[in-house]
Amino acid sequence: MPPSAWLRRAAPLVLLLAAWLWPWLARAAPAPTVRVEVSARQPVLVGQQVGIDVTILAPNYFLSAPAFPALEVPGAVVTQPDTRAVNSTETIDGVTYAGIRKSYAFTAEQDGEFRLPGATIRFTYAGDDGAPREGSVTLPVTTIRAGTGGTGTAAARAASGRRLLPVARLSVTQTLDHDPDHGVVRLHAGDALVRTVTTFAPQTQAMMIVPPHAAAPRGVRMFRADARLSDQARDAPGPGGTRIDTLTYVFERPGTYTLPAVTADWVDPATRQPARSEAPAVKVEVAAARHAGALAPGGPPAGALPGEGGLPWRTLLWAAGALLGAAALALLWRRLRPRLARLQQRRAERRRARAEGADARLAATLRACRAGDAAAASQALGGWTRAAHGTTPAAWAEAAGDAALADAITGLQRHLYGAAPAPSAWDGNPLAQALGRHARPAPRHRHRAASALPPLNP
Repeated sequence: MPPSAWLRRAAPLVLLLAAWLWPWLARAAPAPTVRVEVSARQPVLVGQQVGIDVTILAPNYFLSAPAFPALEVPGAVVTQPDTRAVNSTETIDGVTYAGIRKSYAFTAEQDGEFRLPGATIRFTYAGDDGAPREGSVTLPVTTIRAGTGGTGTAAARAASGRRLLPVARLSVTQTLDHDPDHGVVRLHAGDALVRTVTTFAPQTQAMMIVPPHAAAPRGVRMFRADARLSDQARDAPGPGGTRIDTLTYVFERPGTYTLPAVTADWVDPATRQPARSEAPAVKVEVAAARHAGALAPGGPPAGALPGEGGLPWRTLLWAAGALLGAAALALLWRRLRPRLARLQQRRAERRRARAEGADARLAATLRACRAGDAAAASQALGGWTRAAHGTTPAAWAEAAGDAALADAITGLQRHLYGAAPAPSAWDGNPLAQALGRHARPAPRHRHRAASALPPLNP
């Protein structure tokens, strides 16, 4: 048979055999992958907070937690809410993957298309043979389109002085430090009323809440303290941001006052039109002061300066002394402040160096092992191996040649990131004992003062 005829008959068999073996060959070395999901229908509204879920999938299980980077997008605010990553498992084409998901919060500040940067995330995972492997994934190209959704958000932004309004239905509540009596707060001249206003925005970070509008009637002084922001909504109906503003009103004269309602602007996510929430107005009745100074009949009180209409000279002396003392303290503080600042900086640097040193990280690892805290032990162990040996825990254990140490570190990583469900408790004693055999605190060198005397017999 000629060679060409034999090749023509054998070619279909070779192709059929390759097609049959291809799935097994393709699955021989599964690689990590990444998935990005935008939890909103596009185009999103300007000012609307959108969740972006980034899920990293690795075959077998992770040996180190991926370091999710900060994403910077011009014209938008992208933050990582203070939430822990979520672990999961998936089966793709018969291969079990361990997944770690982290959520970002995206808020567009203007119209247009926004593209997430293609950041690279590196980590370590276990291969089919259990040996550590270095893996990395690059975020795919993800585009988010944002618009005003009509004239609603544009008008709301213009009404708020060009400040971006949150696209969320705000709720505003208030509390007073004086209980009202039949709807009226009763005070005396010179008293103060503290009004605490709480603004909650669902599915929105606190930093996106615009400061509420508050005013004071004529004859009343108002002081506004720095707002307190929190994204941990404990008493709120769901996840979201909370802004707490503290307003203090001082009433100097008797009379009847009405503190205006406190209002907060937002954009309705359903109608895409500007809206407003408010805390109701407060009615206050102020009576005369409790301890009014009595005037001497027919003239100013005793001790007043002649012709000054009742201003005591002792008061002037005390005021002058107070001003001089304040000026002297201000001058002294101005001279001492640079020295105190440098001293505090040196102390902070020494404390930070001690806290970030290898010995401190080793001690933190041992404490976490004895307490059975797997997450804290993994984080502290990774910091210690990087600081002391410049490598990962798995690579350090392999170089040490201690099978018990390697098994303890692998068991810790499998407990945190394994595909199979982990037991309810983790025993860190084996890892602590193994670390005790190989890890020793850095010796403390005592510097001896050099002798000022020369040797007796040179």
